[in-house]
Amino acid sequence: MGRTPAPDLGSSVVTRNLFRGNPRLLIAAAPWVLVVLVVKLIVEITDSHLFQLSPLLAGAIGAEVFILGFLLNGTAGDFKEAEKLPGELAAALETIADECLITDREFHLPEARTALGMLIEISRSVRQWLIHDRGLDDVLGDIRALNEPYRVFAPVIQAGFTTRLKTEQSNIRKTVLRMDTMRRTSYVAAGYLIAEVTALLLVFVLIVTELGVTDSHEFHEVVTQLVLVGLISYLLIYLVSLIRDLDNPFEYQDGKPGAADVNLEVLERNEDRLRALLAGLDPSAPPTPAPAPTTGTEEAVEPSV
Repeated sequence: MGRTPAPDLGSSVVTRNLFRGNPRLLIAAAPWVLVVLVVKLIVEITDSHLFQLSPLLAGAIGAEVFILGFLLNGTAGDFKEAEKLPGELAAALETIADECLITDREFHLPEARTALGMLIEISRSVRQWLIHDRGLDDVLGDIRALNEPYRVFAPVIQAGFTTRLKTEQSNIRKTVLRMDTMRRTSYVAAGYLIAEVTALLLVFVLIVTELGVTDSHEFHEVVTQLVLVGLISYLLIYLVSLIRDLDNPFEYQDGKPGAADVNLEVLERNEDRLRALLAGLDPSAPPTPAPAPTTGTEEAVEPSV
């Protein structure tokens, strides 16, 4: 028998841990960098430099990177908070679903199944609102529609359960409104302006500045300048685009998550689970009587012989 070849551990490690993530921003920045390189090449060929290399250029690049780092840190913090919101929303829906299942099992109220169907509609409408950026009023209306089955639950179930249901309904509403606020509020809009203007000016300065140490225009020196300008331009353009994308973690252009958009799979799986729960309910099952409370003072009954 032939020996089974050992797995290429190095290749698997590289595949799993290197070049991960959505390459959309990298691809989107490439055409702009290509334009910068073409203009820089024309300037080098025609010797149309406006400035000579100065040590202050490195300081200007460092200042720009500092501004971008400040903005990136702020938007990354908001993005980390936004990542938790779909999970918190799904958890609240699951909690309400548990109460509906208990109510249906113990009291056989048709409103329990109606409320479970409403939870499915809430999960679906939230996803559609986030993806297509319309229908916030419909989402809030679906959440408010839970008031009707709650009105039927209140005289039947314990007061603590009713309070819990209303609390989770409030949590869903707060989560949805928090998502809407993140979509419509920019992080330090004035900071974006200075970062983008200075990035544009820096790219222009890099193009029209003689970066070589000599006045020769040999091929290798031109290539060196193109590589340096391309790397710095790519970094600046990519960071500005990344910060803009992070600032709206619920953007979903063309209905698909971008490079820095929150994944909504948790809501999709939540909706599937709720549908399965609703489909698994037996409409003809009788209510289960609640067990009689025990006080612990009853004496054990001896079995008769």
